[in-house]
Amino acid sequence: MKAEKEIQPYLEKEDNRVHTLGAWLLGHIYLSQGKFDESKEQFKRALEQARIQGEKEQESAYHINLAYTLLGSGNPEKALKECEEAWNSATECESLRFQRYSLYFKGAAYIEMGALGETQRTADELRELIKQGMNKKEMRLYYLLLGEIELKRKNNAQAIKHFDDALALLPHQQSSWGDNHALFIDSLALAYYQSGDLEKALGEYEKIISLTTGRIAYGDIYAKSFYMLGKIYEKQGQKDKAREQYRKFLDLWKDADPGIPEVEDARKRLAAESPF
Repeated sequence: MKAEKEIQPYLEKEDNRVHTLGAWLLGHIYLSQGKFDESKEQFKRALEQARIQGEKEQESAYHINLAYTLLGSGNPEKALKECEEAWNSATECESLRFQRYSLYFKGAAYIEMGALGETQRTADELRELIKQGMNKKEMRLYYLLLGEIELKRKNNAQAIKHFDDALALLPHQQSSWGDNHALFIDSLALAYYQSGDLEKALGEYEKIISLTTGRIAYGDIYAKSFYMLGKIYEKQGQKDKAREQYRKFLDLWKDADPGIPEVEDARKRLAAESPF
């Protein structure tokens, strides 16, 4: 891939900061290709370089990157440990930003583990931490986590309300890797899909694939949005559009890790003589 070749020279530099940047960028590229194992290795590489440099805030950021990648590959227990490490590093350097994110993803890990009581306690802790800071709009992370709890409970209407509250506090996309619009919109889209409101779900997934900087750090969400669009079109009986979206998804994840359910399902649907 062209992007990988362009980044490779970064990894060959003796300058630790350039090396770290290269590993971090490559980690996100692999994530967008569904290569979770390779993504984790690059984030670990970036983390080790940050430790060598004594950059505690960066350490926290890379632990969070690892936590997110581990969640995406079905390892919430390991993700939880990364969140704890992220919290420790963020606390040491007094970074409220990464303390907030460590708590959010800690809550997300608990959700995947089915520990909703622990998720609620983490959400309450996150709310109190946000109250201590200057930017009250960061409360969007708290609302996002509340929505995830309700989504897990199949309380779709309540989940949608929380997600709407979270999105109302989201700033415009910026030229930054810190944009996380895809993360927020994806949750709302899934809530609409689970509630049976296919038109609104369709609209939200279309927003994700039209994002610019808001989806760079969440390439896996961007790719899987095409898969979800395929499922929606399939339910609507629009066979050609469904196949088109499945093909786009599989093109993005043609070299993805084996065993990813969405990849296997999309291939199965396209291979069937009468898929719908």
